[in-house]
Amino acid sequence: MERIVTLSERKATETERRQRSVETLRPLLVDYAREHGGRFLLYGSSARNQMRYDSDVDLLTDFGNADADDEAWRFAERACWNLHLEPDIRPLAWCTERFLTRVKLDMQVLA
Repeated sequence: MERIVTLSERKATETERRQRSVETLRPLLVDYAREHGGRFLLYGSSARNQMRYDSDVDLLTDFGNADADDEAWRFAERACWNLHLEPDIRPLAWCTERFLTRVKLDMQVLA
């Protein structure tokens, strides 16, 4: 007879998978940022290493101009999807000071 996997076990497994995937994602973003003269800013639960089974990956792009930010956005989005992560990405230029003040405490610069 097959062992029954509880909901809490499935959630724990998914949480661990997402956290491992974020660890795989970080160097990909760092390499891209270094090659393209910009940076990604990781914040939220993924930056705090407090991913949940339903967490997304919160990222800001900062690559100097709209075209470069668009390309960085597309790269990060594809990288997240390839790792089965849900991206939440926006350019730093779109952010208000109030928002940045709120997320700055746990923000990690990937560059």
